[in-house]
Amino acid sequence: MHVRDSVNHKNKVLEVDGSNQLSVKDATAQSSLSNIESSVANLTSDPATATNQSTGNMSLTNIESSVANLTSDPSTATLQTAANLSLSNIDSALAGTITVSSAAPARASGSLASAASKTAGDLSASVDGNSHRKCAIFGSCSSDSGSVKVHISHDNVNFFEDNQAQYYANFSNGHIAGHFNINARYFKVEFMDTATYTLEYAMCD
Repeated sequence: MHVRDSVNHKNKVLEVDGSNQLSVKDATAQSSLSNIESSVANLTSDPATATNQSTGNMSLTNIESSVANLTSDPSTATLQTAANLSLSNIDSALAGTITVSSAAPARASGSLASAASKTAGDLSASVDGNSHRKCAIFGSCSSDSGSVKVHISHDNVNFFEDNQAQYYANFSNGHIAGHFNINARYFKVEFMDTATYTLEYAMCD
């Protein structure tokens, strides 16, 4: 067999040694062949497949242990126990009945004047509205121009006019009616005109 000498540009006979092996003089080629030979030797004495198999066996053991834990104490069972406890607490909280009061609101009523002749500026007796929040006053006046005004107090001594709570008689029949919130404990009314008045009050919660 001939090969081409790239340096001298001639064909040469390819020669082998007595063992029919090709003699390699190239240093780089010899180094590569040496590394290949060393790698093959390592594969023979301590193959990588055996090492990988050992690592794989350890991984399989860990997986088997994890599966065993799931079997003996599954997380679903733990979560179910916690859920049952929560449901039990909810059930206890909802147990029983809700009591709803059907009682009517507390009410109180009375008279401020009963067919009484009043002079402009007269005041009625005071009323204690401590247990109530709203009040209505209603009645009649002999004068179609008559009116009444509410006075309020926190101590039943010092009273003040509530100019937002003055109620006038109806021109056609002399009826008077109005309502206000009881923000101060006591109240009374002032008769604003000289006339005959009949006046009542009614309070509620």
